[in-house]
Amino acid sequence: MAGPLTDVRITDFTWVLAGPFCTRTLADMGAEVIKIEARNRPDPHRNYINRTNDFPNPSPYGAFDNFNRNKLGLTINSRHSDGLALIKDLIAVSDVVTENFRGGVLDRWGLSFDEMRKAKPDIISMSLSGFGQTGPYNNYASHFHIPQAMSGFTRLSGIDGDIPVVAGSWGDTTTGLQGAAAVCMALEHRSETGQGQKIDGTQLTSTTHVMGSAFLEYTANGTVPHANGNRLPHTATSVEGAFPCQGEERWVAVGVHTEDEWRTFCATIERTDLLDDSRFAAISDRRENWQELEIEVERWTRARTAEDAATTLRAAGIESVVVENVVDMMEHDKQLAHRGYFVDAWHPDRSIGTLRTEGPVTKFSDTQGTIRRTAPLIGEHNEYVLGEVLGVSTNRMAELQEAGVFF
Repeated sequence: MAGPLTDVRITDFTWVLAGPFCTRTLADMGAEVIKIEARNRPDPHRNYINRTNDFPNPSPYGAFDNFNRNKLGLTINSRHSDGLALIKDLIAVSDVVTENFRGGVLDRWGLSFDEMRKAKPDIISMSLSGFGQTGPYNNYASHFHIPQAMSGFTRLSGIDGDIPVVAGSWGDTTTGLQGAAAVCMALEHRSETGQGQKIDGTQLTSTTHVMGSAFLEYTANGTVPHANGNRLPHTATSVEGAFPCQGEERWVAVGVHTEDEWRTFCATIERTDLLDDSRFAAISDRRENWQELEIEVERWTRARTAEDAATTLRAAGIESVVVENVVDMMEHDKQLAHRGYFVDAWHPDRSIGTLRTEGPVTKFSDTQGTIRRTAPLIGEHNEYVLGEVLGVSTNRMAELQEAGVFF
């Protein structure tokens, strides 16, 4: 079954996480993504080597394999005139060019958008830098936590009055998804008008974009939001958050929203006395005395496994699930198993065998995306890209190799 982006070719300069997550999303949907690296400066995620299995070499590369699956690998020296010429030849037969360097890097290489359009007039070029191609921050370095902090998210993570929490690299993946959506929009625009365009995406705006409720709190109520820890800012909710259970780091997530659910919840945990407790009489009282209510809920959850607590509450009509770790998701989650979400893909080094990875998020009835391969070894597809895509002869490839074009 062909994916919805089959026949789309992407020349991919992205590296680390945000950009590769974008192009991985497009590759999963069928696009032919040709990842360009230099052997003397590969994607830094190749340095996150395997440390858990007794393989004779550092492959698999963990993060690199995850974010670069379904892609082809090409090594080329863009600073060599022949290498730059080959890149322009590749752009000429591509639909999209992607990169996530600091602002202006490709321009300095001689690959500005105007130069790309000389090679392919309807090319779509997308940049996913930290702060954009213009402006006072355009050349700032940007790892995930920097624009994430500027977006306001870090300030709202954790517990009020404590250290702000850098909550993983969600800003990178959010930016990657925004970038993938932008590419699809640009492809649709081109199919209607025949025109390509330049896309200027940023981690700063992508992460700030999902902070809408914080802005609303300030503009509508004149208050500055703060970290809430285990308490989400839903004014009409009685119980909401994660609660500790039996076992090491086992938790259950619970949501009790209506008065009917509150009564059902109290009956289910065999604490109908809470219904007559003045501290918890109304939703406003429960919010005001949240810490005391949290202690009462924990008395019930701590006496049970997370699985038992979630099953018991769901049976009563209360929304509840186990706060899953990776093992829970990959080995025990029945819904993810039903959807076939985790799949096994062959590593290029067949001595390693298959690696388990996440599958496409959304299911399509007629054009389902697939996991066709794990990430490429560095330069693994040089001969295919140069020979079959660009038509470079074997003798010419040897000459270019000798000249240092593929180092």
